[in-house]
Amino acid sequence: MDDSLVAFGANPISASDIRSLCDSALLKLCDKHPEISLALVTTADAWLISHRFLEKMDAHRLSAMTASLLALCESLSKELSGGSCQSALLSMDSYTCVIVHINSAQQSLVLAIGVRQNVMIALARRFALDLAERISLSLRALESGADLSA
Repeated sequence: MDDSLVAFGANPISASDIRSLCDSALLKLCDKHPEISLALVTTADAWLISHRFLEKMDAHRLSAMTASLLALCESLSKELSGGSCQSALLSMDSYTCVIVHINSAQQSLVLAIGVRQNVMIALARRFALDLAERISLSLRALESGADLSA
């Protein structure tokens, strides 16, 4: 990932600023909701930004697969004339993973949240959408030059 990510009309945000913001957001989410066993933020082109796992997993490999899966879902959504892809859901025997976009003017980011199957799918999706929105708002504040320390 480039050290400085620049978009027209926005302040550049460094990769370390994005990583720090995402690290903090994932830590807060996982501390608040112990039922979340996987949380990952990656760029759309599969550069790992941040992750929290309860079990040992290959974060870079999961980053690549997460970005690829959402890209495939976006292509399918367009092919089906369904509009933009809002989220992707993997429902497995003992695990559910929700993948969503994080909106940012400077960088296309992807968030994955994983929970054990005993958590309702709607709740897992809500965790993912709410966190994506919080990260997006924080990124917009950084892009506009707002001071987030207050």
